[in-house]
Parts: sequence; structure tokens; C-alpha cells
Amino acid sequence: MYCTKCGFEIDDNSVFCTNCGHKVGVQAQGGTNFADDIRNSYDSVMSKPKSRLIAGVLAILLGSMGIHEFYLGYTKKGVTHLLMFVFFLGWISQIWAIYEALMILTGRVTTDAKGWPLTD
Repeated sequence: MYCTKCGFEIDDNSVFCTNCGHKVGVQAQGGTNFADDIRNSYDSVMSKPKSRLIAGVLAILLGSMGIHEFYLGYTKKGVTHLLMFVFFLGWISQIWAIYEALMILTGRVTTDAKGWPLTD
């Protein structure tokens, strides 16, 4: 059996998840909505401060697909990167990503999409 909140594998006889403490079993599974769990998980990850180093490394390694933009919360820019990559303009997207990686790593980009400062 898996926890309906965090997805951690637990014993079938468990009443609480050993990973997150969420109540599991018939009562907990019947009342949860999978879409709400995904939304809550996404919100909990996206509400944490983002790392400048991780954003820069993502821009260098996977920047042509816009992964660093999604990480920082810039969804529209991320989709633009991804579409450029899909429609065979990956080299333009990669040049753009390397430029952004330099901007992130040198400290010129200091906040994410919500305006929260990037951590070092």
C-alpha cells in the first residue's frame, strides 16, 4: 500500500504513514482527491525558496528545453523554450539558455517568478 499524501510505500496494516504521518487506510483513501494531492504537492515544492546554483545548472544542462524556467516558475518562458526545442530550433534555445545561465549564476537574476529571492 502507498500513502495517499506522499506516495511512500507502507505496510498494509499501517494506520499512519511512517514517512509523513498522514492517516492512511479506508477512511483516508475514501476522502482524498488525487488531483488535489498533486496540486498540494506542487504548491509545497514551488513555495520553497529556489537555489541559484540549481537554476544555473539546469539552464546549462537542460536549458534548451526550458527546465530552468519551469523551476523558477516562469511557465510561459518555459513553454516557449520547449516549443523552440520541439520545432528544431534547439540551438537558438540553447544560446538563450546559456545567456540566462550566466545571468543567474552571476547574480543578475535574483528572484523567482513570485518575487522570492534565490538562495545561494
